[in-house]
Amino acid sequence: MPSRTVTTISGEISGEALGVVDYHEHLYFDAPSWLLREDRDFKLDNVDSSAEELRFWSAAGGNTIVEMTAIDFGRNIREVIRVAQQVPEVNVIAITGYNKPYFCDRAILLQDEQEMVDGCIRDIQVGIDGTDVRAGIMKGGSGYNTFQEPDQKLMRIAAKVQVQTGVPVITHTEAGTMGFEQVTFLADHSVSPDRVCLSHMDRNPDFWEHKRIAEMGAFLGYDCPGKAKYGPDQLRVDLLKRMIEAGLGGQILIGNDLGRPSYWRSYGGGPGLDFVLTRFVPRLRDEGVSEEAIRDLLVNNPRRFLTGAWQETECP
Repeated sequence: MPSRTVTTISGEISGEALGVVDYHEHLYFDAPSWLLREDRDFKLDNVDSSAEELRFWSAAGGNTIVEMTAIDFGRNIREVIRVAQQVPEVNVIAITGYNKPYFCDRAILLQDEQEMVDGCIRDIQVGIDGTDVRAGIMKGGSGYNTFQEPDQKLMRIAAKVQVQTGVPVITHTEAGTMGFEQVTFLADHSVSPDRVCLSHMDRNPDFWEHKRIAEMGAFLGYDCPGKAKYGPDQLRVDLLKRMIEAGLGGQILIGNDLGRPSYWRSYGGGPGLDFVLTRFVPRLRDEGVSEEAIRDLLVNNPRRFLTGAWQETECP
């Protein structure tokens, strides 16, 4: 029987205490130096600014954030803790694991696979980077339309850690590709699809593809509202409505994925961390999405995913 509690930076909390969840976010990270040389818009490294933005989100009704910065992308748990301490009313869930081969330097890709598995399990069972803060989620990922050996290595690690610890897996899909392949691969490695959520799937708003993934039991993460460069929000609204009408609204999680300071008002950009709650959700209402379906997206679905509780009556 899966645990009905979730590990946060502050300790274990019940599924009922999660409230409104942003399933995929970044609060602080030290991006690899080579990446910053290519693109300075990955310098999300101001504790006070990040805390200010988190307060905006909390004031809009948010309760729990999943901090998705992986080992290969510059996770800095001590600074994330400092952000969280300034906004104690928000639950922050930390992760372990790897984003995608592109972010892994050669040393990571050549590292012994079992050592990588052991390190992630230590993050979950003991603490991250010498702290007593434990990870509550495992991450893995693949590249754009590729599922070659480097991709498969990261996903094997995710599978082994999930099987040994029971924590859920949130993956990176590049532009919403290879989601079906990821779920199939993880299932072949003994991970139940209902313990898997695929990030960025609204980058590829293909109903047929989303339907077959949801019907396997996996969750799909939609985290691009407000990012017009990835297409207008009308595409996401229409896809959400179609999934809900098909009886698959229970398989969708919503987030922002604001991994660039140019997305944050407190860093001088936009649309801001509260965009989903203050602008996208009201639009869903205006376009005819029911309050029941919205509550599923924000509260019930992430609770079931994070706790492993599939029936409402099973929740504490």
